Amino acid sequence: MAFVHLSTNNSPIFVKDYQLRSTLSFIYQNICHALVNEASKQLMPYLSLCAVLDQLGICYDRKDKIKPRYSNGIKRALVNFSELDEDDKLIDVLYALRNGLLHNLSLTSFDKYKNKFYKFRYNSEIEDIYQDAEIEWNGNYVTLDTDPEKYTTHINVEKLQALVFGSIDKANDLNQNSLLELRLEGGLRQLYFDYVRAVRIE
Repeated sequence: MAFVHLSTNNSPIFVKDYQLRSTLSFIYQNICHALVNEASKQLMPYLSLCAVLDQLGICYDRKDKIKPRYSNGIKRALVNFSELDEDDKLIDVLYALRNGLLHNLSLTSFDKYKNKFYKFRYNSEIEDIYQDAEIEWNGNYVTLDTDPEKYTTHINVEKLQALVFGSIDKANDLNQNSLLELRLEGGLRQLYFDYVRAVRIE
């Protein structure tokens, strides 16, 4: 079932009397489409890429390494499948980005665990996935009146896409080598009913 779930093909997989396709495959194709469409490339890819990481981290662990200390899905995925160190700053940045966007489509975010404020902007010109703000923002909006750019953390969506799609590839590779472990409480049934669309073939 993990093979079906992790498939990114733009077509269903046929099993007995059913066509199966995962929500992961739908969102993968939606990301690819959104990134070439000017009307959708500014926001939707970021939401979707973070959702993919969340889903990977919620669903799977690795058998070949120690489980991450994090309970959060996106953080677990970044350690397990993007193979970041647990203390990599990118984990905190993407967690904050995801929280701001997911909770209320905000370009600002507060990480209560690290007591850190963020103001985000999308920027395809930077060389890495993110570029730190020149000055750490203190959460006071009056501060932004003067020169908001100095307090802005930049995010490159193309680089983020490469990281996330590479994480899916890593999970697939681990699955093919029997090194992927399902961590859902409901097991395979939960994976199937939560994340796979099944259409009966008439």
